[in-house]
Amino acid sequence: MAIGLEQYEEQLNTFLVHIFREHGVKCEIENNTLIFKHQRMTAYARLFDMSATSATLLQLDVSLEIGMGKEILESCIGMGMDMESATKNAWDNFLKNSFHVLLSAFFKPGEDDQVTRYKWVIGGRKYDIFMSQMSVRGTLPDPYPEEWYDELQKIIKKQNLTEGTHWARLYYAQSQREMMRWEILLDNQSWTDIEPEVRTLNFPKSQDFLSLRIFFVMKDEIDVSQAASAMAWLADKDLPEIEDTLVSEGWSVSDAEKALVFIPLAFGRIFLQSFTTTEFPNEATVTNEADDETKINLGNEPIYTSAYRLAQYIMQKGCVNKKHFEMLLSQSSEFNAYNQALKDGATKEDLDGAHFGSPMLFMYNYQPPIINPVVPDDADNENKEKPQKKSWKFWKR
Repeated sequence: MAIGLEQYEEQLNTFLVHIFREHGVKCEIENNTLIFKHQRMTAYARLFDMSATSATLLQLDVSLEIGMGKEILESCIGMGMDMESATKNAWDNFLKNSFHVLLSAFFKPGEDDQVTRYKWVIGGRKYDIFMSQMSVRGTLPDPYPEEWYDELQKIIKKQNLTEGTHWARLYYAQSQREMMRWEILLDNQSWTDIEPEVRTLNFPKSQDFLSLRIFFVMKDEIDVSQAASAMAWLADKDLPEIEDTLVSEGWSVSDAEKALVFIPLAFGRIFLQSFTTTEFPNEATVTNEADDETKINLGNEPIYTSAYRLAQYIMQKGCVNKKHFEMLLSQSSEFNAYNQALKDGATKEDLDGAHFGSPMLFMYNYQPPIINPVVPDDADNENKEKPQKKSWKFWKR
């Protein structure tokens, strides 16, 4: 990190606190990390010096952890003749390109004239879409071709996304009617599944330099990372209270109950598999108060498989609060059984290759998952007679 860059990071994190508070969002700051207790989220800003000439070029990364281990990372470039002007430019770009989308999607869901909202069906699942205004550098051609934007929507709606909230960013730059650079990212990674189709879109062309940038969040009805976060942040509460919290945030009673059972199960298994050769069955038995038994395949339970992928990701990449991950491990009966065996004198070598039995899971409100739910084609419109609003409010540079 360049000398003195830390003080500008501190300044930017202070800016983040102020801008959220100005919009009525309560937050605190500890060790350069913003903490949103009500939303159970964290955020922070980081700066990277990309300068190669006498001018200053900075990359501002703003991270918002929207659930345990799930971080939206928005990068903006700032340019100037010195650190102050480049930092200000990077901050202005973040405000114009990304801030209002994050604010609208996760903190203030009401109307925001800097965000366009849609309801899309993507791969048979319903999503609330929060889209930024289009950020433009240069001059748009007149007339402006809109067909590429409509085609982009069609391409995205054909994709099969995993359960939970996702986010995407499109950047396109050209000069003298030739593409210079472009990218489309999904969850901070190249969206390779749609790159070939997106590359062929009829983007606007100009003799002069022209760039376009769009950022949007695709918010699913439920997100396992957010349930995991709730379980960790509310660890001092009893399980019925946590379940009530999830239900109040849109989960069905059955799905909330599954989250409380499946998340610790998946996290415990991934943790144990990271240093043992222990094997776990994919079958389980669900019982209720009447002692009725239902045999289930965990691989057919979307909440379990999402929790399993999330735990794998956290083991590889980490999360903001490691203690939260440990809290969920402590709720895993299989992890506790393994730990107890060690306390009773067994060695790691004794337990390697051990086979756990099929778990018995108590869920009073268990409902079998709906496999490949069919969503009507017109479900992405709240009112089929009402045309969707175009997000053609441009931020020009």
